[in-house]
Amino acid sequence: LCIFFFSSRRRHTRFDVTGVQTCALPILTPEIITAQECYALRSTILRPNQPKENCMFGTDHDPKSLHLAIRKGEDIVAIASLLPEKHPESESYPWRLRGMAVIPELQGQHLGNALLDALKEYAKESGVGIWCTARLNVAGFYERNGFEQEGSVFIMNNMDHIRMTYCAS
Repeated sequence: LCIFFFSSRRRHTRFDVTGVQTCALPILTPEIITAQECYALRSTILRPNQPKENCMFGTDHDPKSLHLAIRKGEDIVAIASLLPEKHPESESYPWRLRGMAVIPELQGQHLGNALLDALKEYAKESGVGIWCTARLNVAGFYERNGFEQEGSVFIMNNMDHIRMTYCAS
């Protein structure tokens, strides 16, 4: 099974994802988008009532960055970004997962799983891992998707977070 990610420029990238869990809504497929296309969902779901600048990450526009979305019709309903940000303590994890969000009415429909599966496959191609700072209330989701907790709980943006890693090899 292969998934094709389509960009707004009509280019596509193919990843072999044999055996990867698929999205519960088969018509909704991950596609490559720009960083700017992520900002609206990041703002409404992850950083409500905060300035737009808080939804922008320093490596959003790095040429190595990968931003994925799932659309329902014309609307973006789920996003995730894989950014070239090295883990502060390990060179084995050069990719950082950031800004993952699914609109509330579609949460639990495996859209997040589909995005994570695609990003994990992308990291596997280079034989390296992914890390993230996950909100503690969703750490279980990441654990079910192969991530492991690392270190102690800490406060970031007034919420409990835990650092998590995924070994892609």
